Amino acid sequence: MAKLVAVCRTDDYQFERRQLPLTVDDNLKMVVQFSDNCVDCEHVRGIKQKELEHFVQRFSRLTKDEVAVEMMVTSKDIMNLLTHMVPCVGCRRSVERLFNDLVESQHTALEPLIITRRGVLSVNRDSLFDPKALYALFYIHGSKLTSVMESIPKSKKNKRCNLHSLETHKTRTPGSWIDIWDLLAQDCREEVVLVDADGLLDTLENYLRKHRFCSECKSKVLRAYSILVGDLDCTKEKGYCAALYEGLRCCPQERHIHMLCDTDFIAHLIGRAEPELAGGTRRDRHAKTLDIAQEEVLTCLGIHVYERLHRIAQKLKEEEQTWQILFFLGVDALKKSFEVALEKKQGVSNLELMYEELLEEERAKEQRREQKRQKRKKKKAKTSQIAEKENIAVEIDNENSKCECDKERSKDKSTHKSCKDKCSIYGDQNSNTSLASMESCRSNQSGEKKGGSDCGYSSGPDGCDSCSVPSSNDSDVSSLEHICGSQDGGESVCGSNDRLDSCQTCLSESSPSKLKHKRNHYKCEMSVIPQHQEDYCDANTSSQQYMPLSLQDMLEAPCSSEDEDDFISEEEIKQFKANKKNLQVQREELREKLRKQFCSFCTVHQKTPETSPTLSGSVRPSNC
Repeated sequence: MAKLVAVCRTDDYQFERRQLPLTVDDNLKMVVQFSDNCVDCEHVRGIKQKELEHFVQRFSRLTKDEVAVEMMVTSKDIMNLLTHMVPCVGCRRSVERLFNDLVESQHTALEPLIITRRGVLSVNRDSLFDPKALYALFYIHGSKLTSVMESIPKSKKNKRCNLHSLETHKTRTPGSWIDIWDLLAQDCREEVVLVDADGLLDTLENYLRKHRFCSECKSKVLRAYSILVGDLDCTKEKGYCAALYEGLRCCPQERHIHMLCDTDFIAHLIGRAEPELAGGTRRDRHAKTLDIAQEEVLTCLGIHVYERLHRIAQKLKEEEQTWQILFFLGVDALKKSFEVALEKKQGVSNLELMYEELLEEERAKEQRREQKRQKRKKKKAKTSQIAEKENIAVEIDNENSKCECDKERSKDKSTHKSCKDKCSIYGDQNSNTSLASMESCRSNQSGEKKGGSDCGYSSGPDGCDSCSVPSSNDSDVSSLEHICGSQDGGESVCGSNDRLDSCQTCLSESSPSKLKHKRNHYKCEMSVIPQHQEDYCDANTSSQQYMPLSLQDMLEAPCSSEDEDDFISEEEIKQFKANKKNLQVQREELREKLRKQFCSFCTVHQKTPETSPTLSGSVRPSNC
């Protein structure tokens, strides 16, 4: 905190380090002493040895001439920095005023900073080439600029600080005078309690006007004032109380009033004025007697002293704030200039170093992300290998089941072959023998159906080569002709009607669903054939009489009324045509899926039997 250490009575006063004149009023100037923490920077606390060594190493890169040149800041740079850092207009004007005063007076108020007559800010010669002193100045004392700017209270309505706001000057706290009283030296206190008579008269008149004293009371108060300043003889005045003016002494020649320079006396005097200083309302006051008028004069004297101390406190705070802003702005400007010089000397700026650090951090993050991606890929590949092994195991199991089906199908073929041989060998026997043979064939079929299936690889629907019907829509009847047609010059394979009956019976028993449901014209053909199986077993009937009808005959043959319900309706035909494309797409997808699965299986098991494509586009084992 700044202090008032002396009274400046002459113009040639010798100001010491960090001292400035403070004008209280037209007739009073005091000397302000600012705090000086940089007097002995070698013993300043807070210096870190490693940082100091690093600073000294950087400082040694510059020559003395380079240091002297770079440690110079012009007034233009200071004012630009002031505009950006200080929002209060009053503070900026005060800093400009103090800077100009230092340029003219050349006071050492900013030591170790100096301001030349050309308006250049620099450092004195004692600290200019001392790296330890510069380090303490830049990085210990100079780091307080931000805290100083933040500590300045500001008004909420505008950007002005409280010291340059009119609202602050209006508010008065009676007990705050003791703070400034403690900051005054004894010489300054004596100067403060020396009251000018004319100044006291102005305060008295304002007081009388404010409280609307009547003319008689006003004359009494003015009479008491005249006794105090020595214009009237107190012994001739009736009702005068000398005890009230105890501690006061006047100088009629110089028009001064000397007060007792004692803290208790000043406190008692200001205490009389506390109701008025606290903002008392206007009211009519009276002073009918002289002693009451004396008390009113003492109240005005307390108001006058308090206002004088309050004015000194305001000026001291404002000057100290202005000095701090200018000092720390100058240190910050010199610090920036010095760092720029070091960066030029070094060749790499701090910004580039920071960029390299950020870039290195980004590379490290990218490497960590890449490692995570590689781990995920390895984990995914391991999972896919496990899934592939499981699929291979499932396909092996399916292949084993297919092999079992192939064995069963081979058995079925041998069984049906024996059935066919029976039909051809025993064709010359009677109808009972032929019927028995067909019955045995049917029993073999039922047994084979229970024992196993051909898995879709047999030529017939039920696995019987001699009694089956092809799955094609146009070859149902032709298969029958293929089985029982002419052979060796038109001679029938079946030697008698019994064998024909046996084949018809086998046909009707093996694929009734295809003859009855899928193609209704088979129903028509069946209606032509007698329903009783015994008629077909008559040995006297010729084989040509019961030969199966051709496809054209079947189409032209009339259908019985019993089969009319089994015809496909028009709505079913339209529905089938509408879904035909979807069925075809599904069929192609199924074929493609089967083809891919089979190719995959063949790739895994290279030792499996060779495959051969079928006419329909799908592939199946050649041994099936």
